Amino acid sequence: MKRLSVLLLSVILGLFLISGCSDSSSNKNKKTLPPVLSPGDIVSVKLIQTTDVHHRASGAGSSITYSPMDGIDSSGPGGADQTEGGYARLTAKINELRQSAKDAERPSLLVDSGDYTMGTVYDLTIGSSPAAFYFMEFMNYDAITIGNHEFDYGPAGLAMILNNARGDDGQGFTVPIVATNMKTDGVAGTADDDLEALVGAGVIENTLLMTLDNGLKVGIIGLLGPNAQADVPQSAPVTFNHNYEFIQEKVDYLKNDRGAHIVIALSHSGITRPGDSPGGDDYALAQNVTGIDVIASGHEHEITEEIVEVNGTHIICAGYYGRSVAELDLVVVIGTGVTAAELVNHSIDDSVPGDEVMHWIVEMFDAGINEALSPQLGIGINDVIAGAGSPNLGKPAGSRESGIGNLVADSLRYMLGGADGAIGIVASGVIRNGFAFGQQITFADMYSVLPLGMSPDPANQNIPGYPLIRIHLSGAHVRNACQLAAYMIAAEDDVFMAQLANPAHPYHALYPALVNLKSSYYLNMSGVQYMHFDAAGLYQLVPGSVKIYSGMDFKCEFPPADIDEGALYPAVLDIYMFMVMQSEGLQMLLAGLGLPVTPVFADGSPITPANMMAARLDRDPATEGVQEIKEWMAFLQFLTAGADRGGFAGNIIPNANYGEAALASGDTSRVTEVPVP
Repeated sequence: MKRLSVLLLSVILGLFLISGCSDSSSNKNKKTLPPVLSPGDIVSVKLIQTTDVHHRASGAGSSITYSPMDGIDSSGPGGADQTEGGYARLTAKINELRQSAKDAERPSLLVDSGDYTMGTVYDLTIGSSPAAFYFMEFMNYDAITIGNHEFDYGPAGLAMILNNARGDDGQGFTVPIVATNMKTDGVAGTADDDLEALVGAGVIENTLLMTLDNGLKVGIIGLLGPNAQADVPQSAPVTFNHNYEFIQEKVDYLKNDRGAHIVIALSHSGITRPGDSPGGDDYALAQNVTGIDVIASGHEHEITEEIVEVNGTHIICAGYYGRSVAELDLVVVIGTGVTAAELVNHSIDDSVPGDEVMHWIVEMFDAGINEALSPQLGIGINDVIAGAGSPNLGKPAGSRESGIGNLVADSLRYMLGGADGAIGIVASGVIRNGFAFGQQITFADMYSVLPLGMSPDPANQNIPGYPLIRIHLSGAHVRNACQLAAYMIAAEDDVFMAQLANPAHPYHALYPALVNLKSSYYLNMSGVQYMHFDAAGLYQLVPGSVKIYSGMDFKCEFPPADIDEGALYPAVLDIYMFMVMQSEGLQMLLAGLGLPVTPVFADGSPITPANMMAARLDRDPATEGVQEIKEWMAFLQFLTAGADRGGFAGNIIPNANYGEAALASGDTSRVTEVPVP
């Protein structure tokens, strides 16, 4: 796996000889001039949105069952292909929607609201021709914005990805990228210099104005919201302006100065609970900024079954992983704005026959990835490596103990080889997938569980994934980490939080901190067991309940021992979790809760963002430099270890360790809620 980009390049180069299969309705490069519209004219437009596809070129679900070209609909209950999404199916559905607009003599716009990368084995293509960008260029997207996960590699990494997509002549990727509130530091010699060059070259635009075939002028802004920014501490020195007055100025500029008839915000900010009591950064945006006609939302992975209308703004979200495409038909009265809007969400599953050309392209990407993997790992992306023997291995949902969370945490702890008192810690937010009961787990399936991140070390950027570091925590700070996790559980108890929000509540002082705790930060821990009280006990830890498993008890099966609050315990986590814990926001939050968690080296000296790279695990200490252990590598090693090396018999993940009953009580239960006595 010396340089994945080199091995992929010969396969990928040929793909650029294939032209895209769809037309844009923008009049930018057409010879005939569009009509000039006057106040009172009525026109329409079809907006097609994807978002948070996360490089799922072969869909979301078991990779070996993905069958977009077999002509059989196996999507129903018990069907052989339960995968959703996939570039071939998306291509077919988008082409169908564009054709329907053309038949109705209505222009269409195809947009994406960010997070098109980071999520599958197709991230291995970023060093040559990133598959996501090839797909969007092939489909002739009209505009896209940048999501937080595009910054997983930092600003320099994002610039590298964009330059790889564009190619030497700059023509490999030509879709407009709109990032209105992104702000580089303007200082030479910093990490965002290459990104600044792309802004200066117009590759990344501040705003966009498009004139469609029917004369409709559409202004587009691209935003990344506050919550999304909080999820990507590695974006520094890039910042994002969330000031509503700033965004209002941009909307007014497009409408008043540029003559836009409508403004669409491609916003990687998010809407929450769209079908119940809507909230989130995009909902707040619509409340505070006027003149945005449509917010095409992303980030929160919540589909809008109906349009959420706020302050004259229509909010939609296509969901995530390419499982749905949003089709929004708008009627616009010039001088008035949008007077009618209709939303249809199209499910993308095996009932949608795939596009033959796009499927062939994805197969070429597969061949390139396999060519890179085989010499190093001896496997291909669809080779089976393990089996799911528990029905409790789905993707984590909310702040609570989960089978997959425990399994991943166990795999990190496994890297310490049975060290006494070893702990594994993983945030739920980096666990991006799970396994279905009975699933034959392929390399691609395994990778999709922990696909995120990149090393800050250029020497280790040839292989994607967050590197693992070894820290030490005092027993007292392990206890604090457990209390933090319990508070994250409390933050999802709506009744408890409503009571705590009352200024008259005796513990109201906790509310400002708890309300900012995110479920994506929930700490899944291996090697640690604790109990906490329920709401009546304010979710406080039960005194004396924090215990430590034996270092060789990799699956946390046997009775643990009391923790020594004065001792140092070795722990493994990824650098993303470390950076989040060290971020100013979370440090302020921990201080407000009175829960210091200070990572140190074995000698007791502090580990900081400045020296964290010295704490990396090295998979080959005999070789010069550090050969990083990526998070997904630890997971792969644990799943394939075999029972004789602390793994699983037959490489089948057992229900006895990770099922609901195992998590509910006994020694295998790591987190237990108890009533106040």
